[in-house]
Amino acid sequence: MLKKIILSVILICICFPLISQEIRNDIIIIKHDKKSVAKAMLLSSLFPGAGQFYANPKSFTTYVFPIIEVGLWVGFFHYYSKGVNKEEDYENFADKYYDRERQYVAQEDLKINAPNAITYNFYKDHFRLDGIEEDGTTWNNNTQHYYEDIGKWNKYIFGWADWYDIYANPEYGDIEWIWDTTNPEGKNLWIGNDPINTGSSYYNSNYSDPYSHYSRFRADYIVMRKDAENFYDSARYCSFALVVNHILSAIDAVRLTRRHNLEYISNVTKLQIKFSPVLINNEIAPGLFVSKKF
Repeated sequence: MLKKIILSVILICICFPLISQEIRNDIIIIKHDKKSVAKAMLLSSLFPGAGQFYANPKSFTTYVFPIIEVGLWVGFFHYYSKGVNKEEDYENFADKYYDRERQYVAQEDLKINAPNAITYNFYKDHFRLDGIEEDGTTWNNNTQHYYEDIGKWNKYIFGWADWYDIYANPEYGDIEWIWDTTNPEGKNLWIGNDPINTGSSYYNSNYSDPYSHYSRFRADYIVMRKDAENFYDSARYCSFALVVNHILSAIDAVRLTRRHNLEYISNVTKLQIKFSPVLINNEIAPGLFVSKKF
C-alpha cells in the first residue's frame, strides 16, 4: 500500500509540472497570437501592407498594397517631372517670343486712338500685365501670373513677336485698329486689327481674319501650357490615389486582424480531449479529460 502511495506521489510530481507547463504555454500562445487591431491599422496607414504582414504574412493583400504604393509613387514622380519640363519649355518659349515692350507700345497706341472718351476710360486701367509699370518701364522678373496672362487674355496678344510684326510693325505704317461701332453702350471697343505687313514671315493668309486675334506663337504656347497642366493633373491624381491606398490598406489590415483573432479564438475554445493518469482509491489509473473553453 505504501509503495502505491509513493508511486502515486512520484507520478503526480512528474505530471504536474508537465501539465502546468502546458497551461503556461497555452497562456503564452494566447497572448502572443492575439493581434492588436490598432497596431495593424497604424502600420498600414503609414506603410501600406505592413499591417497585413503583422496580422497575416501569408495574406494576398500583404503584397498587393505595397506594389500599388510603389507604382503610384513612380507615376507621381514621372508625371510631376514631365510637368516641370513642360513648364520650363513654355516659359523659355515665352521668354524668346514675347516682349513686354512690344505689348506696351501697342496698348498705348490703342488708348491714344480710342474713338471716344468712354472707350479711352475703359482701356485706361484695362492693361495690368505683370512687369509693366505705368510709365512704360519693364522688368524681367517673370512670375507665374505673367506666364498665365499672356496666354489667357486677348488683350495681351500685342507682345507676341508674330502678331506685332504683322499688325503693329512701325516700319509698315500705323496700327489699324478695328472698333465695334455697334456697341449699345457706345464704348466702341477694340475687336481686331487689319494686317499692315502681309509680307511678314509670320503672315499666313489663312489666318487673315482681323477678328481672330491670331498669333501662331500664342496658339502653340497655349498648347504647351495645357500639356504641362495635364501632367501636373496626372501627378495630383497619383497623390490622391496614394492617400486612398493608405486608407484602404488600413481598413483591410483591421479586417485581416479581426479575422485572425476570431479564427484563433475559435481554435482555442473548441472541444478538447486529453488522456492523463489519475489517482482513484489510492491507485493510479488512466483518465480521460474532456474540456471546452468559453
